[in-house]
Amino acid sequence: MSRKLRAALLTVTLAAAPAACGSVEDDDPVSSSSDGAFSDAFPVTVKHRFGSTEITSAPERVVVIGNGGTDDIDALYALGVTPVAISKDALSSDGIYPWLKDKIDTKKTKLLDTLTAVDYEAVAALQPDLILATSDFTLDKDYKKLAAVAPTIGYRTAWGQQTWQEHVQVVGQAVGKPDKAAKVVKDTEARIADVKDKHPGLAGKTYSLSIGNTPAKIYTIASEEDFAARLMSEVGLKLTPSVTDIKTVSGSPTGELSFEQLDKLDADLVIIAFTTPDLKKAFEASTLVKNMSAVKKDNYVVTDVATISQLRSPSALGIPWALDNLETGFAKLD
Repeated sequence: MSRKLRAALLTVTLAAAPAACGSVEDDDPVSSSSDGAFSDAFPVTVKHRFGSTEITSAPERVVVIGNGGTDDIDALYALGVTPVAISKDALSSDGIYPWLKDKIDTKKTKLLDTLTAVDYEAVAALQPDLILATSDFTLDKDYKKLAAVAPTIGYRTAWGQQTWQEHVQVVGQAVGKPDKAAKVVKDTEARIADVKDKHPGLAGKTYSLSIGNTPAKIYTIASEEDFAARLMSEVGLKLTPSVTDIKTVSGSPTGELSFEQLDKLDADLVIIAFTTPDLKKAFEASTLVKNMSAVKKDNYVVTDVATISQLRSPSALGIPWALDNLETGFAKLD
């Protein structure tokens, strides 16, 4: 992927992300149809921004479109459903989301390149009976063409506004597994609670969460309304007040800082990711950074872009992975 396209994807992420037949597995000890979905769950109608989508029977060939997050993908795998195709991870070399490397089998699931455009003919060739596109940030132009291929479910009101819990519930409804979806939500919420219980020292402590993907500029979470901030608050942390009144990007929860403002990132815990080693080097060379109390106390953590992206657009299986990646930082505040 070109640097320009990579930067474009990161901007979207920050400013708010013939195939083998799919299979369905279910280990619930209750009566279900042979494909693992509950036969009495259909027909079902799912309402969304673009209308209502009726699903008359348990879908067997599910395609997921969208580079704006992995909520639909995570929900399917958590529910025991293997999609016939998904949008690939444009940030990884193999196209597989890092927290799903033990889930995605490319012999069963085709990886689609949908970063710049959706190949509708390629999607149609997969013969899907359901398309999940709630994370497709270009769905305004994609929906009619996708819906002409197969029943398509879009985001509820606007792109990036649904919680990860709502994504799981919608997918569970669409594939006939609402009860299992409720369990997935409960289990994931329990994993978050486990982090809070393990690290009581996080309670009331401040943090900043940022990414460096362009020279002389840092993007940082600037609002408690951001999904990442909501998730961090669930483990006890709160945004450092110095970032909550900075310039935001197009009205999003993301703030923009020049290198002359880097001291605003100081907090009990400073978390940041960089897209290149040079950007990291330039950041750490700043006197303002060297003088941060977090840096002097060794409460400065460099993570990867995938972790920041997952926190910004959390999904059922990605949340525990991202929190595990921050374990070293959390432990610093115990």
